[in-house]
Amino acid sequence: MTRPPRFFCRARALLAVCFCGLSSAVLAQSLVRPPLEFLPDVDAEPEAVSSLLRAEQMQLAKMDSYPRGGPDAIAGVGDWWLSNGVLCAAISDVEHDAGIVSGGGSLVDLGYCDRDDDQWSYANFLTGLSKDTAIPVQRIHAEIRDGGAEIVTLGQRDGLRQIVRYRLEEDSQTLNVQVEISRYAEGPALRLSGLFTLYSQRALSPFSYSSYTPEATLGFAQKQIDRHDTASLINGLMPADWNILVGSDAYEAGVSYGVQLESAELITASGTRRSLPTFLAVFPDYSMHGWMTRPLWMQSERLNWLSMLQNRFMDIDKKERLLANFNVVVGKRSDVASVTDQIYRGPELRGYSSHQAVSFSVWDRHERAVTQVRPNADGSFRVRLPDRAQRVRVSAVTPWGQRKARELSVVDSRNDSGRWLFTQNGELSLPRNVAMSLYFFGVNGTADPEFGDDLLAFSEGGIAQRNEDQGNRIDLAGVPSDPERISLPEGHYRVLVGRGIEYDVEEYLLTVVAGQRSELPIRPPQRAWYSEDWRSADLHVHSGASFDSVLPLQERLRSFVAQGAELLVASEHNRIVDGRSAVSAMGLNGVLQLIVGSEFTGMAHTAKAPFTIGHSNAFPLQARPEQYAGGIPKIEGRALRELIADVKRRDPGALFQLNHPRAVAPLDTDLAFFEHLSVGKEYDPALPLNSDNNNSLLKVDPASGARDIDFDLLEVLNGSEFEVYETVRDDWFSLLNQGARRGATGNSDSHGRRQHAAIPRNYIYLPESGGLPISEAALVEALSEGRSFMTTGPFMALTLREGDQRAGIGDTFAGRRAELHVQLRSAPWVELEQMTIWVNGRIYRQLPCRANDHKVIELVVEEDAWVVVEVSGPAGDRYRQLYPGLRPLALSNPIYFDANRDGKWRAPLN
Repeated sequence: MTRPPRFFCRARALLAVCFCGLSSAVLAQSLVRPPLEFLPDVDAEPEAVSSLLRAEQMQLAKMDSYPRGGPDAIAGVGDWWLSNGVLCAAISDVEHDAGIVSGGGSLVDLGYCDRDDDQWSYANFLTGLSKDTAIPVQRIHAEIRDGGAEIVTLGQRDGLRQIVRYRLEEDSQTLNVQVEISRYAEGPALRLSGLFTLYSQRALSPFSYSSYTPEATLGFAQKQIDRHDTASLINGLMPADWNILVGSDAYEAGVSYGVQLESAELITASGTRRSLPTFLAVFPDYSMHGWMTRPLWMQSERLNWLSMLQNRFMDIDKKERLLANFNVVVGKRSDVASVTDQIYRGPELRGYSSHQAVSFSVWDRHERAVTQVRPNADGSFRVRLPDRAQRVRVSAVTPWGQRKARELSVVDSRNDSGRWLFTQNGELSLPRNVAMSLYFFGVNGTADPEFGDDLLAFSEGGIAQRNEDQGNRIDLAGVPSDPERISLPEGHYRVLVGRGIEYDVEEYLLTVVAGQRSELPIRPPQRAWYSEDWRSADLHVHSGASFDSVLPLQERLRSFVAQGAELLVASEHNRIVDGRSAVSAMGLNGVLQLIVGSEFTGMAHTAKAPFTIGHSNAFPLQARPEQYAGGIPKIEGRALRELIADVKRRDPGALFQLNHPRAVAPLDTDLAFFEHLSVGKEYDPALPLNSDNNNSLLKVDPASGARDIDFDLLEVLNGSEFEVYETVRDDWFSLLNQGARRGATGNSDSHGRRQHAAIPRNYIYLPESGGLPISEAALVEALSEGRSFMTTGPFMALTLREGDQRAGIGDTFAGRRAELHVQLRSAPWVELEQMTIWVNGRIYRQLPCRANDHKVIELVVEEDAWVVVEVSGPAGDRYRQLYPGLRPLALSNPIYFDANRDGKWRAPLN
C-alpha cells in the first residue's frame, strides 16, 4: 500500500534532526503557550489600496470571491487569503491542522487565480528541524503595505519566537516567504531549522537545482538517503537552493512549484549580517530546505562530519535573529521549464515534436540536468537556458519508450533544435459500453506497455521509481467518457480481460502494426459468482484529493467500476470531499455508490498523543465545502477517544474504523496505532485490556465518556500488507476474547491507478436491499453487527445449523453443539488450498479445500464462544499477473455461541 512519508526522523544524535521519542511530560511542558502580550505587536491599520491585492481572513459571506480550485484546494472559512490577482494562496488558521505539526499557520493552497490548478500540499517550518520542536502559531495577521499583500504568523515556544511573512507583490508570479527566529528567554539549544515540504508518494516530483554549486544539481536523479544511517543522511544534504516540484499532468490545468531558499542569515546584536550554511535534502515523499544557526568555524562547500560536529555547539543568543528568505515560483505547466523559464536568464532553445506526449530534457556539457519541458498542443516547445550556456544535450523520450538525443550549440540567435520525428504507433480500438479491465503483456520480444508514465525518469540512488499511476492496465466503466482507443508500439501482445474477483478472465492475442488500427473481438467478462444478498464494498479508497495521490476522482471511479465493486468509501486524508456529483456526471448511478468519508491522519506528536493517533476512517460523513478541508474535525492535539467522540457527535450515524493498526516498516509506526497506542506502548494481545501495558485503551474521556477502544471496525488486512496480517488478526482475536466485538474488514487503501481498488474488499449481508443506492443506515447497521467477510478472491457462505435453528455471520447461535456448513466459491483463476476454523482464537480444525467445496464440521463448545472461518490459497500465475503482491485470502466475521441459551453472550476471557 501507499503511505504518507516516513518523516525526517531517525537522523541519529549527531544530526540532532528528529526527537521522535520525547516523553509526554516533556511535550506537555514544551507545548505550553506563552502569553500573547509577549508577541510583537503587528496590528496596524492596513494601507488603502485600489489594486487587486488581498490579504484577509476568509469569511462565509464572501466565499464566492475566493477562487479556490484544483485537486488540493482545502482552504475555508477562517483561513487566511492572500492574492495579487495573479496568484492566490491560503494559509491555514491557527486551529486548522496542516501537515506534520499540530495547529495552523502553514501554506496550504497555492496556484493561479484564474485556473483550477492547486496541487500544493503542505509546508511546515520546523524550528529545530523536528516536528516535535516546531513552534506553534498563536496569532495570524493580514496587512497590505509597501505595494504588497502579506499574511503574518506569530508564535513562540521554548524561549524562541518565530515570525513568518507570506508576501505577494503586484503582478508577481512568485510568493515570497520570510521566517525570522529570535530568542527571548532561556531554552533548549537551537542548532538547525528548516522548511519541510510534503508531496507524499511523489504527488509532486522533485527536481533539485543549485544556482551556486552546479555540481550539486541532481535534477530528477535524487540520492537514496537511508534515514537509519548518519553517513547516508549527511551525504544527502546538498548545497542546493532550488527544489522544483512538478505537478501531475493528469489534470487539465498543469502546475509546478519552484521552492528556493534564497538566503539564510544570522543578524547579530550589533546588526551585522552573517551568511549561514544551508542545505537541501530531497526524498521521494518530502524535502527539507535547512540552515544552521551559526556560521561554520571551518568552512566547506558541502556539509560533512566536521560540519555536524561544529553544529553540536551552536545556539542563538538573546538579541540575535535568524532570517531566512524563500521564493516560491509558480509555473503554468507540469514540467520543470515552467519554473526555470522564470529564473534562467540565458538563451532560448526551441524545437518541434511530431508527437505531443513527449518529454524533452536538457543537459549541460557536464551532463548536469538543466531543465525539462513538455511540448505544446501543436508540438512546439521553447525553453530558457542558464546564463552563459554554450552547448547542451537535448534528450527526448516517448510514452512507448522511444528515445532520441541531440547535442546542440546555443550561441547563436536561432538555437533551433529542429524537428523531432518519432515512430508512428499503432492503435487499438477499445470495447464500448462494457465495464472491464484490460491487462497488456508484451510477447515475442515486445516490452510490456507502461500507461501513465510521467516520463520524468525520476530515480533514487540510480534506481528508476515508477509513479503511482503507471502500469499495464486500462480500465473501462462502460460509460461514454471511457477512452475509445489507445496507442501501442508495434509488436505482439497478450491481453487479459477481467472485471475483478467475481468474474472469469479471458485471454486474447494482439498484433499491432504501426500506423494501423487494430480491433479485438473482446466479449464482456463472464460472471463466475453472483453475490445476491451480499454487497461488495471497499471502505478505504483515495483519489487526487488526498495529499499523497494525483489520480483524478473520475479515473478512480472508472477503475472501481472496472473491478466490479459497488460501494466506495471516499477516504481522503484529513479532508471530507463529496464526490457523488461525479458519479452522476459519469452516468454511474445504479452501478456505483460513493459514500462520503475521510481518513483521519495523525501526524503530529502532542501532549495528548505523544506518538500520534494513527490513522482511522469514518463514514458516512457530511461534507461542508465552505469549511477548512470540507469540515474536517480537529485531528491533532487530542486523544483518539476525543476524536471518536467528536465524529459521533457531528455525524451520529458514522462508523469509526481503525486503519492499518500495525506497521510493515519500522519508520511507519506513527501511522499504526497498535504499535504505540499513542502513549509509546505496543498493544500486547497476550495481556488483558486492563493491564498496565494496554489499559490506555480503556481510559475514559471525562467530557464524552469515549475510550480509545471505542472504534467500530478494525482493518485486519490493508492492501497487500500480508507481512502483518496474522499479527493484526491475532490482535482482533484478543479483542473478541475480551468482549470487544469489533467488525473485521479488509480494504485496498488504493491511492493511484497502479494499485487496484476493491481488493481486498468486503461483502456485507444486506438482504432485499435492491439496486443502488442502498440505505447508508442499513450499511452501518450490518457492519456494526459484523455481517460481513473480507476477501481477496475466495467467497464463503457460513451457517451454524442444529435442527431448525440457523445462524449466519454476525448472528448468535443458542446451544453448545452445531454443524458448521461452509460453502466455498471462487473464479476459476483463484486457487483455494486451506480452510481454518478458529474458535476463541485457537485452531479448532484445519483442512484442505478447493472451490465449490461444501464442508460440514461439527462444533462443540462448553461455554459461550465465537467461531471464525479463514480460507487461503496460493497465488497462481494468472492471479499474480492480475494482482501482484496479493494472494487469495478470506476471513469471516464471527458467529457467536450462546452455550447456555440464556440470551446473553459472555466473552471467553470475561
